[in-house]
Amino acid sequence: MARTKKPAAAEPLEWVDLPHELYAATCAELVTLSVKTVNSNAPACGIRLAIEQALRLPYVSARTLLGAGEVPALDYPANKGRVATAVKQMNQLREGVAAAPADEAEGILAMLAQATARGVRIGTDKVSLRARQVLLPRQGGYVSATPMTAGGVSQKIRTRVREHNERVKEVQDGSLRRIPVAVFGLGGSNLQNVGSLARDMQRPLVFFAPTEDRELKAVLALHFQGVRIRLPRPLLRSFRDWCTDCRRRHGGQIPTNMDTRDEEVAHMRAIAHAVLAQGETARERLLAQRDVLPAGGTPLISAEADPLARGLVDPDLRDGDWPRAFAARLAALIADYRFGDGHEEFQFEQADIFQLQAMIEEVAR
Repeated sequence: MARTKKPAAAEPLEWVDLPHELYAATCAELVTLSVKTVNSNAPACGIRLAIEQALRLPYVSARTLLGAGEVPALDYPANKGRVATAVKQMNQLREGVAAAPADEAEGILAMLAQATARGVRIGTDKVSLRARQVLLPRQGGYVSATPMTAGGVSQKIRTRVREHNERVKEVQDGSLRRIPVAVFGLGGSNLQNVGSLARDMQRPLVFFAPTEDRELKAVLALHFQGVRIRLPRPLLRSFRDWCTDCRRRHGGQIPTNMDTRDEEVAHMRAIAHAVLAQGETARERLLAQRDVLPAGGTPLISAEADPLARGLVDPDLRDGDWPRAFAARLAALIADYRFGDGHEEFQFEQADIFQLQAMIEEVAR
């Protein structure tokens, strides 16, 4: 049986001897945020954050990384002479992969830690014409801000994304989703003129706008607002035709005898039952989608919704006054209804509306 070949050992990285003064000058100007990745032709400009500028907030940025105890990698604000090489070798020392002599490595790391323990501003005394400016509203006026990028944040994100996507390949059970990245042409053909971390900024995360889920939108609207009463037009048209016929046959008035009242009650019962059925349909819809509602649908209807709308959907929320309130609302809606079809509209006086209300209330109780 053939033996599996062992992977070849990684060759040690070449170490270039550089003057101590170059490391000292480079350390002094390392920055967290640089303007070069916004415009590579802009003069050197950058800011190194101090530990006291850390923030503890639930999103990723240079300051929140500091707040979480993680220091973003630093970069040079401009490449001049052999600065890029010096930064490259300091990063190798931090990662433990440099082939530097032990005493030299120890000295450079100590110098780096001492120099970067405090914040610094490079080239911020004026804003270059090549830099961008954003006007942010503040207290009735505006504040001009110049965007700068933190390559160290991009490096952290890229590392985590790589680890996650590798994990996706290993799991392969559909429980994890691969995070997509794009290709961002940053820095041109000579990346080191932009910064040592520019390569980590060339793979930004890609996010796609969520598509509208109309069913979810409707369910959430029901939860927060309750159901809106929709008058059943065919039943109202039938009731109007009945009213018109009664007035035509009885000198412009609707009789108050028992037969006429029973017929009117039948119309009101049909309309009231149709509206109450709307609430029951909404309740069933909410119960079927309870898992997408806030707090698992407890309560089924938001406490901020109109009490009448809440009771229409959930009978358990109807107190002793709800039937009367429902009847008053529905009677008023019927009286104000306009068909707009060129035919006669409802002609109710206030006493008539009170009678409609009494009929509806009887159904709702």
